[in-house]
Amino acid sequence: MNRFRFFPLAATFTLAVLTKGPMAAAPDAAASAGRTLLKRYADTVVGVELVVTVKMKMGDREMPPREQRIEINGTVISAGGLTVTTLAGVDPQVQFDAMRSSPQGARGAELVGADFKEVKLRLADGREVPARFVLKDADLDLAFMAPETAEPGREFAYVDLGQPAEGVVLGDYFFVARASKALQRVAVVRRSEVLGIVEKPRRFFLLTEQSVGTPMFDPEGRVLGIALQHFANGRPTGTVVLPAADIADMAKQAAASMAASAKQN
Repeated sequence: MNRFRFFPLAATFTLAVLTKGPMAAAPDAAASAGRTLLKRYADTVVGVELVVTVKMKMGDREMPPREQRIEINGTVISAGGLTVTTLAGVDPQVQFDAMRSSPQGARGAELVGADFKEVKLRLADGREVPARFVLKDADLDLAFMAPETAEPGREFAYVDLGQPAEGVVLGDYFFVARASKALQRVAVVRRSEVLGIVEKPRRFFLLTEQSVGTPMFDPEGRVLGIALQHFANGRPTGTVVLPAADIADMAKQAAASMAASAKQN
């Protein structure tokens, strides 16, 4: 019997990354910068958790609905809790479209629906904040989420996209992420280098190390951008870092959506 399975394109930060062969020992200055960044930004990286009920058809036959539990990293980018992550990591439609555009195709499968529930942000202290999607952009692989309700006086730790870092080939950068649930979601930091800069059709950075949904910083703590999936002709080509300025532009639309929703409520 043919069975169709979903395999998320965007993996969370896992033990494989943590145990990867070490780069050359970081100089004392770089190690110190990394520790400082971890302390400063650890709380800005949160867990994006949700349950998706996926409805599929194989030819004319509808398959039983399947629940998919998702937990990936996200980056808080405003004091109000606006959070950005990879759309490919949370939306089965993106995953299905990528499968359909592959040489093997989807083998007669059709995605007929995806219901999102139990959407939440898990903060650094373990608290769970009910959340909702406020904006999606499949071209840039961006998903913006926000708390369901605003709590007066509450401010989230966040990454300031208004102070971007300059991308320099072979420059040193660091990303801050969180390990998986099995590894107690501990905050981690890793050094990386820019290998190249793609300019067209839009600018993004290629780095030696990154983790999707998480921020990349220079040693002074300025944000280079967020690591996301890159697609070409519908197919995933790897992980890139989208510049902070591009994400900030989209975040303005997401913030406007948040404000409009708050007025309605």
